[in-house]
Amino acid sequence: METMAQPKSGWEGKVTARIRAATPEQAWSLLKGFCSLHRWVPSVRTCHKLEGVDGQPGCVRYCGGPLNRSDPTQPTGWSKERLLAMDPAGRSYTYEIVETNKGFARYRATFAVAPDPGCAAEGCCLVWSFAADPVKGWTQQEFVAYLEKLAQGVAERVEAEIGLGVASAEG
Repeated sequence: METMAQPKSGWEGKVTARIRAATPEQAWSLLKGFCSLHRWVPSVRTCHKLEGVDGQPGCVRYCGGPLNRSDPTQPTGWSKERLLAMDPAGRSYTYEIVETNKGFARYRATFAVAPDPGCAAEGCCLVWSFAADPVKGWTQQEFVAYLEKLAQGVAERVEAEIGLGVASAEG
């Protein structure tokens, strides 16, 4: 499920992917590492700490992968991202891009694991919300569709790790 708004200064949106039969705590235990994005997001080939302490506000990670839609002449798209807040009790973290070659000016996002209201017992949802200036080379709809694909890829990898099946948030 997606939501989008077009505030005066840019884009805002949220994408969700469902993980069935996994508690929020199980999923969070896998996803809480700020510098482990390469384990969960299929298009991220490398992710490592550049400075600070992983999981502590101020930590900066480097993420790189083969996609750079804003500049196809570059063989790698990369970002340096700063952790702004970590909320273990709320199973979420907020970060911002501080430097990139992917066409972003301002990008701030919150990645969260929440209980799935559609599940009677176990189940959770990955919720990725963002606020950004328009991104070079993308429409807002294309960007949201890309984030939906990323969130679904994360859900599938978590399910594979836990050994369960995955479904979209709408299904």
